[in-house]
Amino acid sequence: MKSISIRELHEHTEDWVRRATEEETIILKDNGRPVARIVPILAPSAENPFRNRKLLPGFAELQSSLRGGTDSTEIVSEMRDGR
Repeated sequence: MKSISIRELHEHTEDWVRRATEEETIILKDNGRPVARIVPILAPSAENPFRNRKLLPGFAELQSSLRGGTDSTEIVSEMRDGR
């Protein structure tokens, strides 16, 4: 991991950003004290993390009801009346 000063970053921003995206994380220091990290962004995953999440029971019921094309206001009203 490489460390650079704010001054070095200002003087050669393009080079440091390119280096961080291609090679490694770079630590940015202010007066010798670490203050930030320049890190590469990983390639976006093809998998949607929300697709496999577990829903709370009320939302799961709502989602399954909506697949049938029912108006959501009807479903919410029915859920409230059942409480």
